Amino acid sequence: MPRLRTVLLALGAAALLVAPARGEVLLPPQEGLYLSGHPDCGLRDETVTSKGVRDFVALTGRPLVWSYLSWHWDGRSPFPAEACRVLHREGVVPLVGILPWSTGEQNRPEPRVTLKALLAGRYDRPLRAAARQVRGLGFPVMLCFGPEADGGWFPWSGRFNGGSRRDGYGSPDLPDGPERFRDAFRRVVRLFREEGAGDVTWVFHAAERPGPDLPWNGTQGYYPGDGFADWIGVSLYGWLRSGPVREMGDLLAGALPRLEALSPRRPLAVLEWGIAAGPGVDKGGWIRNAFEAFTSGEHPRLRAVAWWDKARRPDGTPSGLALEESPEGTQAYREGAASRAFDNPARFGPRRD
Repeated sequence: MPRLRTVLLALGAAALLVAPARGEVLLPPQEGLYLSGHPDCGLRDETVTSKGVRDFVALTGRPLVWSYLSWHWDGRSPFPAEACRVLHREGVVPLVGILPWSTGEQNRPEPRVTLKALLAGRYDRPLRAAARQVRGLGFPVMLCFGPEADGGWFPWSGRFNGGSRRDGYGSPDLPDGPERFRDAFRRVVRLFREEGAGDVTWVFHAAERPGPDLPWNGTQGYYPGDGFADWIGVSLYGWLRSGPVREMGDLLAGALPRLEALSPRRPLAVLEWGIAAGPGVDKGGWIRNAFEAFTSGEHPRLRAVAWWDKARRPDGTPSGLALEESPEGTQAYREGAASRAFDNPARFGPRRD
């Protein structure tokens, strides 16, 4: 019976996910929060399958509002339209992360698909082609350009694109690195809109803390503005096999005020959350506390959370994050997901500028 109930819930979500009129975006729920998640889709987060989505829904007992997949964009790679279709058929809104890199390597500069080249228009043609593919899907998607740019580890971060300098790009009053990213985000959005890709919800994805955590690298320098972002989100993890375990309540209290300062009205999301299993880690207890923090009402602008269920790191080593590896964690998640606070199907409407 529990599995049948899960299947019926999933079918109900699929029926409710109807393509909106052109130019509409994902609105926050009228009450409570969206419950989303990222079923494991391979080492590079791009191998989406119906089975993966259905297994995750069966495991957790709650349909997903959205699910993430990566578009490793090297200037030539096509938009992952078929992966989006797989998610749509399962009643899930695709959230596609646009990762502009040709090497897939962190903590080093990108040799080809740089923010400088993007801003010079070198990649306008393939981006316009991707926008036309999105337009042709016939259903809504969420797009996020350059996730966690303020974190410092990705090649599209300010660290690798001018850093704190103020004499190489744009305004002399702004640090070049964040300003380049901000303008690149805006350019991508404009190109998609010019090609008629209107049913796109644009997401700005911040890191938990800027890296380096210096004034020039503040998250506000990266934010493209409310005219270019419909949701603002962040990644929050309790433990990733190093350092102390941190409770979700403390993580929210540290990160959300910084996001609230970016915009007075955009809804906020925890776009990735989780905790690795390990010695001395009470995964079940931590997850219960996290759900209590999400639904406490202390953060009224928080309108969505998305569990990151990735079993392995990009290098193939175990991450310890997958729910199914912990029966206690799985049970705690199912209990939290059953809250009425998450009884919210996707809701679409006109962009609220």
